[in-house]
This record gives sequence, C-alpha cells and structure tokens, in this order.
Amino acid sequence: MSNLIKVIVMLGGLVSSALWAGEEAARDTVVGVVDSFRTDIIADKAELANNPELLAQRIDKILTPVIDFDDFAKKVMGKYYRRATPDQRERFATVTRDTLLKTYGGSLLELDPDKIKILPLGPQRKGREVKVDVDFQMADGSPLNLNFFMEDYGSDNWKLSNVVINNINFGLTFRKQFAVMMQQNKNKIDAAIDAWKLSLEKKS
Repeated sequence: MSNLIKVIVMLGGLVSSALWAGEEAARDTVVGVVDSFRTDIIADKAELANNPELLAQRIDKILTPVIDFDDFAKKVMGKYYRRATPDQRERFATVTRDTLLKTYGGSLLELDPDKIKILPLGPQRKGREVKVDVDFQMADGSPLNLNFFMEDYGSDNWKLSNVVINNINFGLTFRKQFAVMMQQNKNKIDAAIDAWKLSLEKKS
C-alpha cells in the first residue's frame, strides 16, 4: 500500500470516528433526558399528579436546555413565520412552550420506569439530524415508540428538532394544523395563535 493510500485510509478512519462520536453525543443527550424523566418525574408521580404547576416546572427544567422553542416555532409556523412580527413569533413560541408543558406533562406520569429502553444507534440518513429511538411502555401495558431527531447546534450541543411518536410526525402534524388555523382565521396570525393555544389545551 502506497503512503498516499495509507494517509487516505487513516483520514477516512478519523472522519468516521468523529462522525460516530458526534452521533453518540446525540444519543447521550437523549439518555440524560430519559434518566431525568425517571428520577425527577416518574419517581415522584404520586406528588406531581396533584401538583400540575410543579410538574410543569420540572418538565421545563428537563426540556428547555434541549429544545430551541424559537426554532420549533419557526418550523411549525412555516411560511407564515416570515409574515409574523417579532412579537408574534415570540408569542407563538411562548404559547407553544407553556401549553405543551402543561398539556402533555401528565402523560409522563403514566410511563413504566422499568420498561424504558434506549436503543443503540441505527443507520443514519445523511443530514444534520441524528435519530435516537426509545421504547417506552405505559402503566397499562401499551407500547410507546419515540424517535428523537437531534440536531447539533455546535460543540456537541444537541437539541431536539423533531419527534415521531408511534409513527406520527409531530413536527409535520403541528405545521399542518397551524396552516389550517391560519386559513380558518382569514390569515390573521394573532387569531390563529389563539386558536392554536385552545387546540393544544383541548388535548389535555
């Protein structure tokens, strides 16, 4: 093997190792979130079930470091994001964050802490996202499969960019729902945000 080929092989190995290390860092972020669900949410479900404000605070503490709600709002608003004022964008992000934490937080209390499995990383598609699969089981025995799509914001600072729950793409679903609300409210963004908040609250 010539020296040039040896160098190429060595560099290829280094690049592959770096990419794999980055993907593992994404998985490690999900591991940290899931472990926090176990220790800070599920373990105290008897107390948190009767204290929704405390539950929301704990979920906020766990998820806020790994979710860019401003970016999430941009993706959900889609083409309407460019038309929105800075205040409307901020309001949409805040409404989405606060309502989701309160609406979906209670479902975490139904997870079986002994039936949570973070799967090894599988083959990844080309792009900026790394998919991390986690299998949960609810207290009633029903399965729950989550695909966490993580994006590197730099220096291995991985954040959740989308989630698929039992094959339902929540990012895409929310985007379609907001588009419908814009149409129903004659493309008035403030009215659509109000409708969006009511829609999320009804899911509780």
